[in-house]
Amino acid sequence: MDATREPHFTGTGPGSQTHDGCSVELYRRARYAGEIDHLRSHFLAGTSVLDLGCGTGLLAHRLLDFGCTVTGVDNSAEMLAHVSDRVRRIHADIERLDLGERFDVVLLPSGLINHADATVRRAFIAAAARHVAPHGQLILQCQDAHWLRTAALGPLSRSSELSIDVTALARATVDGIEQVRMTLRYVMGDDAWTHAFALVPLDEAEIAALLRDHGFDAPVALDDARRWFAAKPRR
Repeated sequence: MDATREPHFTGTGPGSQTHDGCSVELYRRARYAGEIDHLRSHFLAGTSVLDLGCGTGLLAHRLLDFGCTVTGVDNSAEMLAHVSDRVRRIHADIERLDLGERFDVVLLPSGLINHADATVRRAFIAAAARHVAPHGQLILQCQDAHWLRTAALGPLSRSSELSIDVTALARATVDGIEQVRMTLRYVMGDDAWTHAFALVPLDEAEIAALLRDHGFDAPVALDDARRWFAAKPRR
């Protein structure tokens, strides 16, 4: 494994991979599928948004369509190269980010809160706390804890453009914390990629405790699946 990669993450396939195993070409080809359309009321025109881990801009570009002012942060320069120049692009690690600015909304998508390393999880939320305005909110997306605990090998998702399969799966307790290690295989046309990663299932009470420790009020679910939550800074 490349020594520059995080120990929990690897990736293979056409094009380059980021240090957390994400394939830039796969993300570049991905199409927006309505991921944040149900959150539109939180992203009114003129809202300043800090998109943490923006990748190639899948959500950032939709936020522009909403009329938001968007700052996108990613630690992959190759990912950022595919983000619109209408987005203010910041090449940096989330956990060390300190822009000295505050935003109406800090967005932490993609289940980043489920990172396998507790220190990194806390650093992500601390970065959000540094950048959210007193009147603003953190909006985060978590992984489905039940699915992480029960997922099995085999097909995960099928569409006319992309198929996803779970090709490796292991569960263990590390330092007293439940951890899931998984490899997904993505196929798009004649091309295939893999992404191996480790995550921790977090129940809502655990997410609430993490947010509380960093100065946020109790999170409020924004969808029926309870995958998206909003939390305001405690006053």
